[in-house]
Amino acid sequence: MARTLLLGLFSVDVLLKSNLTGGVNKVNPSAERRQPLDPKKLKALLEAVVQQHPGAKIPDIQTAINKRICELRHQEKKKTMDS
Repeated sequence: MARTLLLGLFSVDVLLKSNLTGGVNKVNPSAERRQPLDPKKLKALLEAVVQQHPGAKIPDIQTAINKRICELRHQEKKKTMDS
């Protein structure tokens, strides 16, 4: 559910330039720091998922969000390389 809501709340362009908290790139610490996702939208997303799925844990939802963002970046990189 979180993965679907993510694309409803944020554009792909925003997701490609962001990560959950705006932290440093772990693969390349010298790379430009990504912007954090809008905290109000993120909070609303987390609350909606927990309300719909009471057993869901926030860290698991956050992991799913990060994975989806990584998948989008991978897809975009693949598109660029194929062109």
